[in-house]
Amino acid sequence: MALTNIDDEALTFSPHDFRRIFVTDAIMNGLLPHIAQVICGHKGIDTTIGYKAVHPTESIEAHRAFIARRRSARPSEEYRIPTEEDWDAFLAHFEKRKASIGTCARAFGTPCIHKHACVLAADARSSDLTPPNGHGLPRSATT
Repeated sequence: MALTNIDDEALTFSPHDFRRIFVTDAIMNGLLPHIAQVICGHKGIDTTIGYKAVHPTESIEAHRAFIARRRSARPSEEYRIPTEEDWDAFLAHFEKRKASIGTCARAFGTPCIHKHACVLAADARSSDLTPPNGHGLPRSATT
């Protein structure tokens, strides 16, 4: 007995069709797409994702599940409602990062390891007011 379509014609499958079915089923049942990519030997993740349509609701649900798992593993005080003092400290962090040459983008609550020499820091983000030499200093005749 052969599989048929609605017109009673026999369906034919290629090995690649079974490969698609296998990968789609594996991803739908929890195999991570980047693992499926390695199994299939795909160069890019987009090829693997093409085997299974990812809908926005699935992405949102997967992210919510990830957040729930992460929160269950962390101390509950990390997820409390911030106080006024917490907000003030958070906002002050970013105000203190503003400099005449741009903004320091180091993470909230971390010390400055560059002794506030933002010109040399990798975390420095140039502002629109930074001169073309990128150092916040006037362009010399030699540059």
